[in-house]
Order: sequence, then structure tokens, then C-alpha cells
Amino acid sequence: MRSTQYPFIKKNFINNTTVFLKFLLFFCLTIFLIIIKFIFEILFPKYSIHIPCFFHKILLWLINVKVKIEGDIYKNNKGIMYVSNHLSYLDIPVLGSLLSAKFVAKNEVAKWPLIGIFAKIGNTIFIKRLRHDLFKEKSILAQEIRSGGKVILFPEGTTSDGIRILDFKSSLFSSIESHDSYIQPIVINYEEINGLPLNRWLMPVIAWYGDMGLKPHLLNVLKLFSITARVYFLKPKNAKDFDNRKSMTLSLQNIIGESYSRKINDKKI
Repeated sequence: MRSTQYPFIKKNFINNTTVFLKFLLFFCLTIFLIIIKFIFEILFPKYSIHIPCFFHKILLWLINVKVKIEGDIYKNNKGIMYVSNHLSYLDIPVLGSLLSAKFVAKNEVAKWPLIGIFAKIGNTIFIKRLRHDLFKEKSILAQEIRSGGKVILFPEGTTSDGIRILDFKSSLFSSIESHDSYIQPIVINYEEINGLPLNRWLMPVIAWYGDMGLKPHLLNVLKLFSITARVYFLKPKNAKDFDNRKSMTLSLQNIIGESYSRKINDKKI
């Protein structure tokens, strides 16, 4: 995606020097927070889960992302799985700034440039998707939730084009199948960039999918003056109320998909 496709993304909006300074500041803050996180994990392990939340708030401030919330974040003393649609790498700091929870991601993400670093700072649980490893990975995830942990799952398994929700993968839902744990559906909707409504034609500015290169896409995002994201926290569900993981998956896909469709239709996308 070239910036010349979109007249409001110009080098003189946020020039290369400013982008470089943002990267430099972010690099320094990242090193600082890695050190703080290491200290907290040794001395105050109970509170180390909150460090990534602070990290994501700083990241959003640097890239001019404003997050609005609708609905209530469900909290309890039991484990919770937050389930969300997924259309951009921006989804991670957006949700990470709101929830002190661990992300669940495919194992390859750990090796991705830049994003892999973010993921590790955020206490991500990396899942190997090979069949012979899947039972072990699901056991790790189940133990995390049943011990009172909070996790964030993107069940589409990859990012979408932002126009529609992809089919949800059911395998990881077996980690909470028939268990007294709660699932809260979440919808992420990017509403504006540089004060303009984000419609179908401008969606690729935010949505990162298919064979899009990370570097050019990220540079265009960094040149934006502002991004507005709205996060909808929907009514939580108890996992034991579903007959099996298949019905759980389909129900959550319908809830999130229908809600997201209404949001983008309201924008006449």
C-alpha cells in the first residue's frame, strides 16, 4: 500500500524526522519497561501482569490512537477468556491498554520483527498449531484460565480485511469447554483516521491482511495524525452453558460478527 493512494497520508503531515523520533522514544521506553518488568517478575510477580497495560498505553499515545469504550469490562476472581475480532496489529495495543490479560498467539508471531517483541512484553501465550502439540498447548491454556488467569483470543486465527469477520477456529475453545469460566465477546471497530470516517475504501490503511508488507503499512500508520478506535464489550457468557466447543464457537462468531456488521453498516461502508 503506497501513501500516494490516499491524499491525506503525505510526508509533510508527519515528516520522516518525527517518525524517527517516535521510534527512538519508543525504543528507549521499551528498554526501560523490559527492565521494570524483569524487576517486577522477581520482586512483585503478582503485579507484573499490569506492566504490559502501561506499555500499550504509551504505544497508543505515540501513534496517536484514541480508544473509546462501550459496555462494561467483565471482571471476577475466576478465569476469563476475552474473544475479539482481529483486523490489524493495532488490535494488540488497543486491547492491551484496556485489559490486564495475556494474549494467545500462534508460535510464529514470536519470531516476527517488532511485533514479536511486543508480544513477548505482553506475556503472550504462544501456541504451536501442529496436531501433535495441540493437546499440550490447550492444557497450558486451560490451566491458565482455571487458575484465575485472563486471556485474550483472536479466534479467526489471522487478520481480516475489516469488511467482514472470518470463520472462527474452534480448537482452543476446548480449553474451557464445560468449565465454569466466563467468555466475554469483544468487537473492535476503527471509526476514523485523520478525522475522516473509515469506510470500505480507506479500510486498508488500518487493516493489515493477506500479503501486505508490515514495514510500508506501519510507516503509513505512523504518518497519520489520529486514529479513533471504539471497543465494544458485549454480554459475557458462561462456558458451561454451551453443549460443546462447536456450539460455543458458532455462537460467539455470530454474536461478534453480527455486532461488527451493524457497526460498519452504520458507517455506510
